[in-house]
Amino acid sequence: MIEAACRSRCWTLAVATLTVLCLAAPSSGQRGVSLPGPAIDDGRQWFEPGADSSATAGIRRGAMAAAFNNAEAESLLRGIIKSKPKSDDASQAHELLSRIYLRSGQYTRLIGNLDQWAASFPNRPEVQDEKVDVEQFRGLPDQRNSSPRVSTLPHDADDWSVPTLINGKPATYLFDTGAWLSVMSEPEARRLGLEIRAGSGTIGDPSGKGVRFRTAVVKDLRLGAMRFQDVSFAILPHTEHFGILGMPIWLAVGHVRWSSRGTWELGGRSESLDRASRNIVFFENKLLLATDVSGTRVFGTIDTGAIDTDLNENFAKAFTALVQNGSRQTREITGLGGTTSVPSITVPEVPFQIGPTRVVLRPAHVTLQRTAAIGGACCIGNIGRDILAQTGEFALDLSTMVLRVQ
Repeated sequence: MIEAACRSRCWTLAVATLTVLCLAAPSSGQRGVSLPGPAIDDGRQWFEPGADSSATAGIRRGAMAAAFNNAEAESLLRGIIKSKPKSDDASQAHELLSRIYLRSGQYTRLIGNLDQWAASFPNRPEVQDEKVDVEQFRGLPDQRNSSPRVSTLPHDADDWSVPTLINGKPATYLFDTGAWLSVMSEPEARRLGLEIRAGSGTIGDPSGKGVRFRTAVVKDLRLGAMRFQDVSFAILPHTEHFGILGMPIWLAVGHVRWSSRGTWELGGRSESLDRASRNIVFFENKLLLATDVSGTRVFGTIDTGAIDTDLNENFAKAFTALVQNGSRQTREITGLGGTTSVPSITVPEVPFQIGPTRVVLRPAHVTLQRTAAIGGACCIGNIGRDILAQTGEFALDLSTMVLRVQ
């Protein structure tokens, strides 16, 4: 029986169309049967036993470096293209460079890489697929960032917005790991006096409806002690004023800590941790958390723009014993493209092990969908602020690729 609907607000913006549906990284073989290996930009594979030792050279070394945001990734991949420009490895290197440039807001480099890739491999289907996602950024500049600097900024109660200055004008924007580019509404762009570019693109959102957008470039953005120049924003045709700071800003800041005591700490020094401590990784155009549920390693998309965590059909199929006695409901998933109602199962609780910390999702909503924008293509769900803020402090370090709830 369908009970009253509930709402999950989630402002995730995804660029790529994702189609692979699986719980964990696929292995290269099982019981003597040859299976396709994981895609080159599937960072989940690096959590498999022995993966580090198999990535000491060539494209696998470059792929692992890209997945874990290693500073040497670009030079490794460029070296492969230079030494073997017409090889399969070179094509894969172009694909990985596209991922790096997109998430870091390096749009001139992104288009340059696409053009070189297309010239070298004009008939490759993956090149044509990439054009669909990347061409909409043609003409945008590379974002320029100052060096990371430590700042402490305020926020209200459980809010995940951060104060900023845009071309000298104050604004308070949501700080969102699920947004692969920064976003603002048309009224906000007009308030700031931005020039909105002609043309449009489409980005995916949690509702599955997608959003049409235009673009504008902010010449100067200040976040605490850091300065960003030529920051590109997707401009959405909404009537209210709002803005979102996405992954290109997160990457430049590097180390971010949110506290329920009302502070953001930005740009702090990274802890010295061994590789075994890493629990986040890039998968295509997503940031994933490796966590444990009932002793099984699973992956979830990390989304500070989502109030609630939404588990999905992948979770229901992997953990049938946990969901079989749950109550059936309809749940509404809201994104910037609108609202979609989906069937769901609510269970009393699901425990997660995140590093040394155990957190419990109570109740846990298992929406019976596989929407790519909220984890359906790779993961058991979309990890929202109800998990990330449960202990009162959340820290994300993109230099060491460690997420902690403390």
